[in-house]
Parts: sequence; C-alpha cells; structure tokens
Amino acid sequence: MLSERESVDIADLLQEIEADVVGIARLSDFKGSKLEETALRLLPEARSVVVFGMEVYPEILDLASPETVMGAASLNDLLVSNADFINGRLTKAAYDVARASRNLGLKALPLPATGCPLDSRFLGSVFSYKHAGEAAGVGKIGWNSMLITPDFGPRVRLACCLTEAELQPVNGQITGGCNGCGLCIDVCPVRALSMPPDGEPYIINKFACSTYYSAAGGCSECVRVCPIGR
Repeated sequence: MLSERESVDIADLLQEIEADVVGIARLSDFKGSKLEETALRLLPEARSVVVFGMEVYPEILDLASPETVMGAASLNDLLVSNADFINGRLTKAAYDVARASRNLGLKALPLPATGCPLDSRFLGSVFSYKHAGEAAGVGKIGWNSMLITPDFGPRVRLACCLTEAELQPVNGQITGGCNGCGLCIDVCPVRALSMPPDGEPYIINKFACSTYYSAAGGCSECVRVCPIGR
C-alpha cells in the first residue's frame, strides 16, 4: 500500500493531467464485479483504475454526418482529426500516471484512448472504459450505451490506467445523467438502439451499429443529438 506521501505525489500529478475529467475507481469497492474481474485479468495486483476524459467540441461534432457525396469534401474529416488529437493527449495522460506508479515501484498498465483489444465475436473490448468511468464517478451510462458526463454529455473520449497504487476516489456519486428523452433512439440510422426495460441502462444491437459505422465511414448521430451538456 502507498504511504501518505506517495499517495499525495500521484494525487498532485492528477491535478496537472491535461484532461477535462479525471476519476478514480478503487477496486476494493467493487469486489466480485465485472470491473474488478477484467481489471485483475489484465493486471493481477491492480488496486485502482484511473479514468481520463476529454471533450469533443460540439462545433466539430455538429458538422459530422454519416451521409457523404462521392468526391465532395467530407466534414467528417474534421471530427477524425479532432479525435486523433484527443486520443493522443488521453493516451499520454494514461502513460504519465503509469510512469508515476512505476517510479514508486508499483506496476501499472496504461490503456490507450484507441486500440484497446476487441473480442470481435461479441464486439466487446477486454476492458470497458465506460463502465470504469461510471464506477469512477465520471458519468452514467445512458440509453445511447455511452457514458453521459454532467458537463459534456456523451461528447467525451476516454482512456484508463490500471495501477497497483491504492488511490482515493476523487469524485462523488454522479446524479442525473441520461434523461430518457429518446432522441438517440429516434435518430439512429439503423435502429440499433431501443428503449431499455426497467433495470437496464440501455439496449443496443452492437452488430448493426458497427456494420453501419464501418460502411458509412463513421457515425456520431446519437452523440450529436444528446441534449446533456449542451
């Protein structure tokens, strides 16, 4: 376990991280959960998950469209460039925390903003950033199956870092979140989203969503229309 001084050192670093939102989930608070199971599979002695998020600007997102004209300039390219920039910053944040942990003699595993291994049989990544973000108090998962943050809605990209450092959570319980307006369900081009039954946060046909996303060269309609954080 970290000494008080060492814990403060990492806490100070988190204050300096270039991210719009930072949250910490202490795995001892989630005993027996899938979050703990997947984290320990990747880093057997992990004690904390640090989650980083950066805003995707609505000015850029509002220009994106899944409908393109052959040969015409695609404004989706602006969103791709913006995502590339954000992904780089988030991945650096994850590596900065990993480096600080390793400098204290503690193992750490930075998980990049893009490129987390995916099980194509189920379209599920080996570690769920959005569920980690919910556990870390960054936001709540909404009907669009994405993490809804209070300030930015679903307009955030995420990265994580698993560490053996036992860090104190920095966020309280998030209130609010998805308001159930159903705009994301109505706008989905392939009807991949459905109204979830009681007790379920969302219903999504991941294969329909993924197939359309690949064929259209990208789609962010459910993110664009979400009113939270606007």
